[in-house]
Amino acid sequence: MLPVRGEPLLSHAVHGLLDSGCVDRIVVAGPARHRASYPSLTCDGDRVVFAAEPTQADSAKGANSGDHALRSALSTAAPGPDDVVLVHDATRAFVPASVVSAVVDAVRDGAAGAVPVEPVADTVKVVDTEGIVHGTRDRSLLRHAQAPVAVRADVLAELLTGDAGPTDAAELITRLDGRARPVPGDPHGMGVHTPFDVAVIEALLSTENTA
Repeated sequence: MLPVRGEPLLSHAVHGLLDSGCVDRIVVAGPARHRASYPSLTCDGDRVVFAAEPTQADSAKGANSGDHALRSALSTAAPGPDDVVLVHDATRAFVPASVVSAVVDAVRDGAAGAVPVEPVADTVKVVDTEGIVHGTRDRSLLRHAQAPVAVRADVLAELLTGDAGPTDAAELITRLDGRARPVPGDPHGMGVHTPFDVAVIEALLSTENTA
């Protein structure tokens, strides 16, 4: 709900996906306290729908949070087993359409899942529980993971089987356990969480508009 250029991130994220040209339908799943605001933020006819409320059983475990939100969204979307599902993070609202297309294409080409990544530029140190530096990680093997994560619908359904499925896009990558194919990400796919992040993404957008 953090505003950027007068609109909440959720609104930017939804319209960005719709404008990508490869998304047929969007299911919004999020905290119940914001549900009253969703229609005005994402109004786009039948292409944007809202995840069903959690069942009584889900509520007993934790209402509409974590894997229950994903289960609810997948149930609402009702995709075919070979359909490609995107699990997105609204804080990464400005990911370019080319990146969205790339993860979808990777799954259509046979990958179980795909995630956009960016190289790690900073030096990463390894420390122990007392804060003592013990070494340097090889950053050539490290990547910043972005979103959306694309996954075949039957694979996502399999991961959601049982009581402890993935809770978000980041955990979904871990649960894919080596089956996620990386595709090039983009600086615009950064997560926007703080006023500093807002300033950075607005600067990136301004540069893009004047290029």
